[in-house]
Parts: sequence; structure tokens; C-alpha cells
Amino acid sequence: MTDTGKEKCAHMSLRKEVDQLHPTTNYLKNIVYSMSVVLNERMEHTQEYEASLTLFDTVRNHIEDVQGSSEKISELLEPCALEVSKD
Repeated sequence: MTDTGKEKCAHMSLRKEVDQLHPTTNYLKNIVYSMSVVLNERMEHTQEYEASLTLFDTVRNHIEDVQGSSEKISELLEPCALEVSKD
């Protein structure tokens, strides 16, 4: 395989991995939301209520960070795709 072929293969593999992050982070957001709804309904009048809200906010923030990073990586990959396709 030529260097150009290897670059194209590496680029496509990376692109697939980054593209998979978007649905995965959405799925995780939905799970966290569902868990928070169920637990908050059951824990609304307990001392653990505030702790659970903090925990879910933290998890959601980390998921959003991952999603933001994947979007930035996707943006950075675009110019690379154009260069690789020219070769």
C-alpha cells in the first residue's frame, strides 16, 4: 500500500470513529436523563436528591465535553480529507 493509500485508510478509520461518537454521546445523554427522571421522582424529598442532581449534571457535562471534542476533531479532519482526496 502506498503512503497515500495508508493516509486515506487512516483518515477513513479516524473519521468512522469520530462519527460514531455523536450517536453514542446522544445515547448516553438519553440514559442519563432517564435515570435522573426516575431517581429524582423517587428521591425528591430525601437528602440524596441534591447529590443526585449534582452527579447527573456532572455526567451530562462530561458527555457534552466529549461531544464538543468530537465536533472539533471532525472540523479538523475536513481539510485533511480534501488533501488526501487530491492525491
